[in-house]
Amino acid sequence: MLIVLSFAVLVLAIGVLVLFAMMGELSARVPQGGGPERSTVIVPLETERIGHSPGHWPPGLSHLKQGDGCLLVLSSSCTSCQDVAMQVTRNPGHLEWQEMAVLVSAFDAKTGKEFVSTHGLGPVPHYVDERGSWVTGEFSIRQSPVALTFSGGQLMAAYSFHDVAALRAAISETRQDAARQPERTGS
Repeated sequence: MLIVLSFAVLVLAIGVLVLFAMMGELSARVPQGGGPERSTVIVPLETERIGHSPGHWPPGLSHLKQGDGCLLVLSSSCTSCQDVAMQVTRNPGHLEWQEMAVLVSAFDAKTGKEFVSTHGLGPVPHYVDERGSWVTGEFSIRQSPVALTFSGGQLMAAYSFHDVAALRAAISETRQDAARQPERTGS
């Protein structure tokens, strides 16, 4: 009896340790609050699909084929994505960001449309990607929120982010650096 009880206590202790480890991992992935403590860190993502041009563009995203563009990949089940969507719609400067489009990855079309409606993303060019099939198939993106930057329909970079203003500043800086690049090589 003592052996069984000892074994049960050991299993419970291991279970509690695993639970705390999982909670710590979850806590590290979910932003705290949504106010001024939002992370402004923009993390470039390594992806083998840099330079890829999609075979087809879904409705609402075809304008990304020409010029420079930024696609915000959000998920209907992601708390951080809900915060990003609110940042987009509550800041008139973000709504006027001509290069931006939104892809909402959702279990089904109804859930994706509800996310767009709830967060006021209707005026923004957008596409509901059921189960993330297009963004996963074309770019191997399986997380959110992520920003994909394009030039002439070609994927130039992918970033993990939580703050739209910080993302815009980082993209602008990267594009300015790229525009100056030919000047440096010519000197």
